[in-house]
Amino acid sequence: MYFRVEADGKQNVAQLRHSRVVVLGAARSGVAAARLLKRHGATVLLSDVQPLDKLPAEVARLSGEGIQVETGGHSPDIFNADLAVLSPGIPRTTPVVRELTRRGIPVIGELEMAGWFCQAPVVAVTGSNGKTTTTALLGALLQKKFATVLVGGNIGTPLSALLLEQPYPEMVVVEVSSFQLESIVHFHPQVALVTNLSPNHLDWYPSFEAYVQAKMRIAKNLDDTNWLVTNAEDALLQEWAAGAAGKKFTFALIGETGANAFWQAHDLVLSVENRRETIPVPRPRLRGPHNRYNMAAAALVAFLLGVNSEHIGYTLEHFPGLPHRLEVVGRLNGITFVNDSKATTVESLRYALLSFEEPIVLIAGGKDKGGDFSRVVPLLRQRVRAVVVLGEARERILQAWHGAAPLVEAPDLEQAVQKAFQLAMPGDVVLMAPGCASFDMFRDYEERGNQFRRLVQKMIGHLKSLGSVGA
Repeated sequence: MYFRVEADGKQNVAQLRHSRVVVLGAARSGVAAARLLKRHGATVLLSDVQPLDKLPAEVARLSGEGIQVETGGHSPDIFNADLAVLSPGIPRTTPVVRELTRRGIPVIGELEMAGWFCQAPVVAVTGSNGKTTTTALLGALLQKKFATVLVGGNIGTPLSALLLEQPYPEMVVVEVSSFQLESIVHFHPQVALVTNLSPNHLDWYPSFEAYVQAKMRIAKNLDDTNWLVTNAEDALLQEWAAGAAGKKFTFALIGETGANAFWQAHDLVLSVENRRETIPVPRPRLRGPHNRYNMAAAALVAFLLGVNSEHIGYTLEHFPGLPHRLEVVGRLNGITFVNDSKATTVESLRYALLSFEEPIVLIAGGKDKGGDFSRVVPLLRQRVRAVVVLGEARERILQAWHGAAPLVEAPDLEQAVQKAFQLAMPGDVVLMAPGCASFDMFRDYEERGNQFRRLVQKMIGHLKSLGSVGA
């Protein structure tokens, strides 16, 4: 008898003791899901189309934990299941998922399943840009009040893995992607935070509208006891939020929007019902207008959850940011090298360009996600000395940016770094903000950012050995 997915997570957990569950996808989320299911009594098959040598080393150890593992393709055994759990990278449109559904086997995502085991309040963060920084910053803020705060999800550590290590947290903050939200049924955060909406993953979704619909599933199960926190200056987001459930709060850069969190010069104003605080944040380590949105959003949720203003101000001032997000990786001859490999969309590229007053030599390109590169042409004319272009999206970028700035092509990242250094002048910023995904040349944005950091540091070391480094 197939599994019945209930709104009450405890009922679902109880069913697992009598259920056979297939987990599709043996990356981090799939491995953690398989272990969590096995711990609670399920019979588990973990199945992946990749060969074993292409998967994490821990997959080979799972059979010793009583988990059946198959790699190199899906066998017919996957259809001998009461429930199927999808890793985020597997589309629901794949033939194997369609066949599971046709046979009446419930198909859910790892996020939905992990939520069954979480008794603590959950803050779920999504959006097209800024969600990872906002998630990490919010986790740091909430640690000022709650003894045990789990921070993870799409940010790097799956919720299943977090709950394996700490089953009884006081608070949970998870970044959730559109891919994860596609497969929820009853996932129900206490706070849903949406940073913004802009075109993204159009290489995956048939339209921007389909992408937005997937994102907005974050509020699918909200009720009037929950909070929905959104960007007051995002017109599309506000249009959508008007029809959603939950008690609504907003954040913005300016106060004219009537937002509950906004900036007045270097002060963050938080105003909720009869509570109003003005928090000085004179020199935050996070720079750029996009990070002002991120700080306002995270601070607002922390304020709603009872973190005091002194802790909020201190954390906003000292939070160092995350790797691959406007990360300074070196300085050479008055030139600053900045790694913004996480800028995988045109919108995040735009915010990166807005973050510097100094002239910029930009390194851009990668796997095309269907974004509109022409959106940043005015900024290129105003702020960019030259652009080094590489990757699969090269031809589209060259066409869209023709005449906006001098354009130079590079066959790989190493030559891109060298050419950017040659084009830069003292006082400039060499900014790698690709505006594209990394998958044409790298495993992920982290590998791309790490290689950029190594290449810059190698170049600096080499020039120092030659005595070519100035002030």
